[in-house]
Amino acid sequence: MVTASARERPARRPYHSPARQRQAEQTRARILAAAREAFRSAGYAAATVETIASAAQVSAKTVEAVFGSKRGILAAVVDPLATAGLPQDLVIRIREAQDPRLRLDLVAELTRRVFEASLPEFELMRGAAAVAPEVAAVAEQVGSRRRANQARLVGWLDESGLLRPGLPPGEATDILWALAGYDLFRALVTEQHWPADRYQAWLAETLAGQLLRR
Repeated sequence: MVTASARERPARRPYHSPARQRQAEQTRARILAAAREAFRSAGYAAATVETIASAAQVSAKTVEAVFGSKRGILAAVVDPLATAGLPQDLVIRIREAQDPRLRLDLVAELTRRVFEASLPEFELMRGAAAVAPEVAAVAEQVGSRRRANQARLVGWLDESGLLRPGLPPGEATDILWALAGYDLFRALVTEQHWPADRYQAWLAETLAGQLLRR
């Protein structure tokens, strides 16, 4: 039987502490920084959750609670939304930009900066995915996430009437996925020694020419 006092008792509001949220964000950032250093110095196979936790000054259980596994850590390391600073700012600016050319310019800048910042990790996924199922799963996860973001951008262009006439959204996503992929960045910047700013300018111009209504 429910008493009157129980019926009248207000529902408990969820507890939100800005200080606790900041602490959680700082812990996450420390773990990611420690993981990045561990992957680069010891290699993905040799780096363990325990060594990452020790370097970040947290417990292994905390690392697992935040990221799930070492595979989850690697996926977060190459995610521009997982780290504070310029990449996150660029993502916000991309979402808010209403000018299609500006949005593609920002996509080119984000692409450059993400690949520059996480070059060893992308090399790891590129080289080890063929022989290490765990790394291959991370590469597939990162690729799927990237394509989903690109499909949303193409959908916005299509719904706004900004997509090049006769270009199906699926094909436009394929073009964006290929042009803004790591392999092309690697071929031009790493192998052919293009300056990164030249690559960024070329990518922005090429994306606009391939995707936008003239």
